[in-house]
Amino acid sequence: MAQAREFDKRNSPAQQQGNNLDTDGFAKLISELMPGMLVRAGRILLSREEAQDVVQEALIIAFTRLDQIRDVNSFPGWLRSIVDSQCYRHLRKRGKEVSLEGLDRYQPLAPKALDPASRYEQRCFKAAVNHAFLQLSAPLRDVCLLYYESGHSIDEIADILAVNKGTVRKRLHSAQPRLASMLKDQMGETAIRVGYLPISDHLLGMVAHRLSKGRHSRIHMKRFLSWSVLAEALKQRRIDAAFIMAPLAMQLCNSGTHLKYVLDGHHDGSALAASTNKLQGKLVGVPGPYSTHRVLLGKLANEAPKLWENINTADTNPSYAIRSLKSQTIDAFFCAEPWSTKCVCEGDANVFIRSKDLAPGHPCCVVAVREDFCQAHPNLVSEYVCALLRARDKIHTDIKYCAETQAIYTGIQSELAARVLEGKVVTFDNLHPDKNRMAKFMKLALASGVLSAPCDLDQFVCNKFR
Repeated sequence: MAQAREFDKRNSPAQQQGNNLDTDGFAKLISELMPGMLVRAGRILLSREEAQDVVQEALIIAFTRLDQIRDVNSFPGWLRSIVDSQCYRHLRKRGKEVSLEGLDRYQPLAPKALDPASRYEQRCFKAAVNHAFLQLSAPLRDVCLLYYESGHSIDEIADILAVNKGTVRKRLHSAQPRLASMLKDQMGETAIRVGYLPISDHLLGMVAHRLSKGRHSRIHMKRFLSWSVLAEALKQRRIDAAFIMAPLAMQLCNSGTHLKYVLDGHHDGSALAASTNKLQGKLVGVPGPYSTHRVLLGKLANEAPKLWENINTADTNPSYAIRSLKSQTIDAFFCAEPWSTKCVCEGDANVFIRSKDLAPGHPCCVVAVREDFCQAHPNLVSEYVCALLRARDKIHTDIKYCAETQAIYTGIQSELAARVLEGKVVTFDNLHPDKNRMAKFMKLALASGVLSAPCDLDQFVCNKFR
């Protein structure tokens, strides 16, 4: 398979106009400007996760408007104006809501369709958090807002505030016990903070949370739109557990973030949707460099090299797959449901192949918990695994309830979620960790080049929590 790259080397609008900025130049400039654009968007939105999403939207817009660039030297300023415009557009849509998604240890604002009691509860909690921040001195408040709300790293905060990293750490250390003391009534017992994406593969977590929802629920869910941001949150201890692609979890383990794989989140569940009948020489969006989908494409390349030769890939988060396809930034995408089903229903693509046809019953997303959290709170982890297994039973017996749950937590239509479940495109059987199954999958990940080294499965696979 051809080497992965961010943008397709095709005739872009800029090339058709004879502009000096071709797609290679665009990709090079983006790699140089991306860090600054993320910081810029983060300062406006006060949310690292939202900044990632808005910058990706801006890049898609910029790519489709390359014909507007007459002088390559004007590109940075032009891109900044697009980023700013998208940020302020996002703020207008968000209104006056203050995002608390990054607040460490505290329950994030709940999704749509809250009952009156839950809405009142959330308003009280939000007011308590805002009041707690206001009680801090300005230096401590600034650091906490950037760290807990916006999700910036210590290095980024030091750069934004023009102080050294030691000062940032000291201020965080000083603020943490004060915040904990002021919010102890709202925090209740220790909770497990779980990251997920708005995809059918992560329905188990959504159903478990809805079934256990209440004032004293010990499950706090946090939604992400980007795999890289979710992985960073797990690495930085901003969440304790996550529904995460197995190759990405193993890569985190290999790089020093110790995780325990306590349950399979699902099996199968992905599809390759394409706007063309032939993929040779085309650009396929995949969820990231350490994705299940790159592993399966590698398997295809080995088994049918002539059919799958010269396929290029670009990292595309699932929530942006359809938009990228419509803008012709990519020709196809390979990601989790319900996005391929939605794209087919809207008449924009056809399903080329499903992951279950490539490797029936393959592992994909697993429930991975930080090892230090498992050691500190083993009973809570066991309770959470049991809650997930109850959710599995609910999925098997009440598709309507579970489809409604996915609609509440992700915003997609419940009819679309139900279609995926009724078609058994994604399955929730045999979820207990299986070392042999994971070893076979890891072998594929190594052969495809997704993993450069094997993960220690004796440390990763954990059947302790049942």
